[in-house]
Amino acid sequence: MLRSTVRNVHPTNTIFFLTYMLNIETLQRVRTSWCKRHRAESESTDWGQSLLMYGLFQSLEVRDDKTTREYVQDWIYFHLNEQVPVNYFCGSWSFGLLYPEIGKYFPEAKMQLDETAQRIYDFIMHRSLRNGDGVILHNIDLPNIYIDTVYYSAVILAKLGTYLKLPWEAEAMKQIKLHLDILKDGDKPFYIHCQENANGKRSEGSWARGNGWIMMTCAEILPLMKKGSDEYNELVTIFRNLARNLVSYQTKSGLWHTIIDDKTAYEESSASAMYLFAFRRGKNMRILGPECDAVIRKAEAGLAKMVDKEFRFTGVSEGTWPGTIEYYKSLAQGEWWWGTGAYLLAMSEMTKGK
Repeated sequence: MLRSTVRNVHPTNTIFFLTYMLNIETLQRVRTSWCKRHRAESESTDWGQSLLMYGLFQSLEVRDDKTTREYVQDWIYFHLNEQVPVNYFCGSWSFGLLYPEIGKYFPEAKMQLDETAQRIYDFIMHRSLRNGDGVILHNIDLPNIYIDTVYYSAVILAKLGTYLKLPWEAEAMKQIKLHLDILKDGDKPFYIHCQENANGKRSEGSWARGNGWIMMTCAEILPLMKKGSDEYNELVTIFRNLARNLVSYQTKSGLWHTIIDDKTAYEESSASAMYLFAFRRGKNMRILGPECDAVIRKAEAGLAKMVDKEFRFTGVSEGTWPGTIEYYKSLAQGEWWWGTGAYLLAMSEMTKGK
């Protein structure tokens, strides 16, 4: 059974206490709404669905809830019994997001969890598709350099390596640095979505969700690294630089445009939720300072407005191919797995620290 770790809160003022309780209440209603509208067994272990489950799983650390707990359990056991598929698509590795915590909560499934973890870890380390420089490519059908791959390789290696007690830091940092060197958006401090490996053709614009993957990567990996090591310090620098530059582009509503520096692009909620999660975790780890407090408050308030009357988290851009700036600006918005997952992660992180 998943454990409840509702925290004892000692608010310094009424506003803090009310905000804390409102965050928990919103988190509860959003996750309950999702679970009641979707069957757990119908959700695959692809990247978006796994990010959703990761958000649901982490939310149970804030407040246990029978509906959510059973939903997550049903999904986990269904896919363990079916055997989680692992292939050349980096999204197929995303079940690894639930490690290392999943091992504590499901000790009765240790053999299956260990086998799955080892299989994903070995595939990333030894069988993943790479170019001549060692950059992991997105998929055998899309053998290109994608910003998404950073999160679904480096973060998952960190989580599985920690769980299995196997080395991961060198390869994770290698993938982060190689991808960021290639995908830098010219002289801008942000990153593009994709570069084709064979011909060097590049997508256009500083895509917000892609930069969200990098912010999330830093926020997820740093707690698992040896504090003060060269790799730790290098990642802290990447994190702080990106965070500092994002601050300048936060809109009055508290969100960010889907093309970060294009004011004519719509404000996109999944990227904004990723940023809130990363900013708050950075603050909780004392990597980011009080200068981020106002950014966090604005993002929290802006994202709250993206939860509709049915407690669906909306404003999320649909599944996205690499393209032109106008293409990104044309994408439809709605409710998607990855948006709800990112929002639940952000709200869970908001209950930690002060």
